[in-house]
Amino acid sequence: MSVDRVHDLERIRQDTPLCSRYIYLDAAAAAPPPRPVVEVMTTYLQHLAEWGPYLPRFRAETYDRVEAIRRKAAEFIGATPEEIAFTRNGTEGINLVAEGLPWREGDEIVLLDIEFHSNYVPWLRLAKEKGVRLQVIQTPQDGLVTPDMVIAAVNPRTRLVTLTHVSNALGTVQPAAEIGAALKKEHPQVLYLINASQSLGLLPLQVQRLHCDFLTAPGRKWLRGPEGSGLLYVRREWIESLRPPLVGWGGTEWFASEDEFRYAATAKRFQAGLPDIPAILGLGAALEYAQQLDIQWIANRVRHLTDYGYELLQQISGVTVLGPRLSRDRIGMIPFIVQGLAPRRVVAALEEEGVIVEAGSFMAHVALAKYGVQEVVRISPHYYNTEADLEQAARLLADLIRKEERR
Repeated sequence: MSVDRVHDLERIRQDTPLCSRYIYLDAAAAAPPPRPVVEVMTTYLQHLAEWGPYLPRFRAETYDRVEAIRRKAAEFIGATPEEIAFTRNGTEGINLVAEGLPWREGDEIVLLDIEFHSNYVPWLRLAKEKGVRLQVIQTPQDGLVTPDMVIAAVNPRTRLVTLTHVSNALGTVQPAAEIGAALKKEHPQVLYLINASQSLGLLPLQVQRLHCDFLTAPGRKWLRGPEGSGLLYVRREWIESLRPPLVGWGGTEWFASEDEFRYAATAKRFQAGLPDIPAILGLGAALEYAQQLDIQWIANRVRHLTDYGYELLQQISGVTVLGPRLSRDRIGMIPFIVQGLAPRRVVAALEEEGVIVEAGSFMAHVALAKYGVQEVVRISPHYYNTEADLEQAARLLADLIRKEERR
């Protein structure tokens, strides 16, 4: 599928019905699923109603489809199917690792000070309940770290290093592969977890190149999957080291006559009970959609739109754009503040004109505190957006500022 032609973008926008109603610039929160994702889920639910959940052939075909999607998810990130567990979101994956590893008092976890809520609090709980110590790297204002900064924080007690690949507040892209390579060269025994919540479906991800032991992400953001979908990658050699916090059918075998059980030998051990079939089917359709478009094209287009929006906002008097200055160090998010205008006032004014953006702390309080603010406005374009969308947003923002100045 050639996506450099105008008609391809038109087809993408036709697959995204809200493009005819709004200018939606909030993909970092959640992106709208394209029509094929919706259709595969609604078709399944219709069949469920017409045939019943346990019509033998239908049930067998459904579980075959689930395993095919597991293979597809593995291929998408360069893993094997045995290393993939389906989750409800990225947070669940982080917790499965945090609660599954056998921690010892005095073990240390290295993480960044700008981490999002869900990649800080699970480790903080370990510190409070199990005596694990947190080594928090103090990042510069733009949040960007180097491999040397990470390696300097590692010591013989370090058990795990974790970072968020792309910051949800600043759009900062961490050099995750370079950090992983340096970590495995200098400290091969240290585990490495990547929170890919803002990079799955946006940037090419290959777990071998990232040198990570764990990777977790939701489906509902840049991949454009449904809410309630996600995946967890666990490197094969660590699967049996993690104790699943939930057990039951699906993730274990039960030997009733012996009063014993056994965990699944694959990452399916982390899936206790009935999987969310509609969400997994939708995730599979989202993976297919991204593969057809080509993930590198997606990354290039979103970076282009990010840079274009950045330049437009830089030209508006009273607007300060936050985050990395260099294009290579940012993607997908344009956080900004407006002198004299509360972020939520900006969001409300743009919504009245059919432009959807978001304001808040994005649960990344430390990242914003480095700029002396508690909340920002965040514009977050995806590949279905156009340059005209960003021009309209910038024009409305400039008009709003002028109106406020005349008051």
